Amino acid sequence: MSFFSRKKSHAQAPSNVNVAQTPSAALAQIHHQQVHQQPQKQLAREPSYDSPSMGPPGTQPNPIQATQQRQIRGGSPNTGANTTPNPNPPSSQQSPNQPQQQGPQQNSQQPQQQTQQQSQQRPAYPWTQRRLVLPPPVTLPKPGIAPPTSPSPSPFPRYGHALPANATATGELFLFGGLVREAVRNDLYLFSTRDLSATLLQTAGEVPSPRVGHASALVGSVLIVWGGDTKTNSKAKPGDKQDDGLYLLNLVSREWTRVSVYGPAPVGRYGHAVTMVGSKFYMFGGQVDGEFLNDLWAFDLNSLRTKATWELVEPAEGSPKPAQRTGHICVTYNEKIILFGGTDCQYHYNDTWVFDTTTRMWSELNCIGFIPSPREGHAAAMVDDVIYVFGGRGVDGKDLGDLGAFKLSNQRWYMFQKMGPAPSARSGHAMASMGSRVFVLGGLGGESLNPAKPEDPTLVHVLDTIPRF
Repeated sequence: MSFFSRKKSHAQAPSNVNVAQTPSAALAQIHHQQVHQQPQKQLAREPSYDSPSMGPPGTQPNPIQATQQRQIRGGSPNTGANTTPNPNPPSSQQSPNQPQQQGPQQNSQQPQQQTQQQSQQRPAYPWTQRRLVLPPPVTLPKPGIAPPTSPSPSPFPRYGHALPANATATGELFLFGGLVREAVRNDLYLFSTRDLSATLLQTAGEVPSPRVGHASALVGSVLIVWGGDTKTNSKAKPGDKQDDGLYLLNLVSREWTRVSVYGPAPVGRYGHAVTMVGSKFYMFGGQVDGEFLNDLWAFDLNSLRTKATWELVEPAEGSPKPAQRTGHICVTYNEKIILFGGTDCQYHYNDTWVFDTTTRMWSELNCIGFIPSPREGHAAAMVDDVIYVFGGRGVDGKDLGDLGAFKLSNQRWYMFQKMGPAPSARSGHAMASMGSRVFVLGGLGGESLNPAKPEDPTLVHVLDTIPRF
């Protein structure tokens, strides 16, 4: 079974989970809540982002007290009742948060101060749509050949590509491969979080073959790419194996190297998730040839100095273990790996697990709050101790367009709605963070597949996680 022919679960779709509290209250609570606060305490009334446009906020729904909700597994026989908040919270009085509250209109200020404050004013909504800048491609220098001057083609629409979870210190992200319309690619784009530009980069060396459903990580000036569905062209034979090579790209010389590995190594696969813990590149789960996996492997980059080796990370005795799955996410927090969601094509999951790399113990978290519905093909990014999860594909096979946030310090999930021009429902996208901003790049689904209203391929979505009010 290829990356494009994953089965859909026929289990009943879960109830739609809507806003848990007003967006500004939730954002403020996520960033400023102290650990000693009681989780049952009602949030104070705060203004909301209630309009889908970029205009000033209008009405405000009443805050809904966060309630405890058990994790559910979509379609599982032991699925319990899914408690959801009222999908239509009543509106209250006009929100007082008009632009004049920001201060530039006060008569006592000088015109120069007004201009400075207006320029520093944050956007009215957490979500914004931004247009990509497309500089000319950057090629490897060749004698007698002038560099190109026409703009780079837009990297989007694109599905199943790889993007590291965090940008470099200078705000650069590197997007590799994926499905572009009907073609699987192995191209590389430099995405700058500073000016929102996307530049096509020419590379050399042992370039990975075209692939989709792979994963990548960034360490210093090295991009690591592993896995993916590489049996996507017409020349692929049924007996061919997925590429299990580990590829390193020197971002200075832009030259690829396929690492010569000694000893056992993970079988090639797609739909897995990777993350870095110190010098180790961890990989969990995925699928290959109809088999779903829950093995955890680590590649220590320090082994490149001697013999490059993979290590199968066996849990400590007595440790539980997540179910086999594909289409999940993994992120790193301190010395721990956090896993959420995924599917084995029989069940869709919305469980949250933590693997402690020092004790080698897995533990399933007993989360509270408004836990996202079961899903796969979603993406995640981390800001401080908060994991932001967007989109994915649900139990019924439909793409999702909701935003959830998991705060690790209190193990509470938050959900939001009406946060401004949010991305459309999608799966197969990628997310990354730089400072307080989260970037959603690519993905397909929902309105993006509507031929009558195709999405603008030069637009990207940015989530500013800093509360404004």
